[in-house]
Amino acid sequence: MIRTILIDDEAPARDELRYLLTTNHSTTIDIIGEADNATSAISLITHEKPQLIFLDIHMRGLSGLELAEVIHDISPDSRIIFATAYDEYALKAFELQALDYVVKPIEEDRLAKAIQHVMKALYPQGLPTTETTDETLPQTSHKSANNSTAPYSTPAVRTNKLAVDDGAHILLIDLDSIAYITGESGRLEVHTDAGKYGSNKTLTELQERLRGTSLYRVHRSYIVNLNKVREVVPWFKGTYWLRLPKQTAKGQELLDIPVSKAQVKLIKELLGIN
Repeated sequence: MIRTILIDDEAPARDELRYLLTTNHSTTIDIIGEADNATSAISLITHEKPQLIFLDIHMRGLSGLELAEVIHDISPDSRIIFATAYDEYALKAFELQALDYVVKPIEEDRLAKAIQHVMKALYPQGLPTTETTDETLPQTSHKSANNSTAPYSTPAVRTNKLAVDDGAHILLIDLDSIAYITGESGRLEVHTDAGKYGSNKTLTELQERLRGTSLYRVHRSYIVNLNKVREVVPWFKGTYWLRLPKQTAKGQELLDIPVSKAQVKLIKELLGIN
């Protein structure tokens, strides 16, 4: 895993980048910290010595270009990918020995190429693998029929249930009953056919738990059951909205949920839209 820090003075931009990285590059990128200004960034980098830094060029106070010069001094082995809304800064970025740059709004295809550059620079022979030895086996054990001790591991079983709570009890609900999940990390709202429930997980944690099901993270703030989508509505600048039925006091209405621009191509493919 590549130890990575995100530096941008705009929280929505950091959230979007984190979403793209955790959604599509979770096996490669390990986000170990974020900073919204040069002072906190310098402190974080000095302490963590990250392998990779995503750095916004336009920031209040010290700019990303100026900060990059400091980074070369305090953490010379850290690789930098600049993020900018203006590609005319590309030449200056490479003069500062940046590994790559991406233009906002960040497209997944371009981000993937930038990460490939990082991989080749850091691991020309490929990501290192950890060999399993007796010392790395789980320590928990169980007694077999002949009373000998054998390593124990939890079976890789995936149920069709999700644990939620109604304020008093922990309930196990069918994944197929879920329409969508949204909310702030630490207190999510799980909307189902029968009502709304709570969850103390983060969207990223649930995204991993639900991997391989019809529940897919379409936006940094939403996980949607693609089987529940009734309409797909094109919006401006290549964005889309998903429409799902929602039961209200007035009857059934349609709820609009945004699709991250970086996820549009994949969502259209999953839904069979040309």
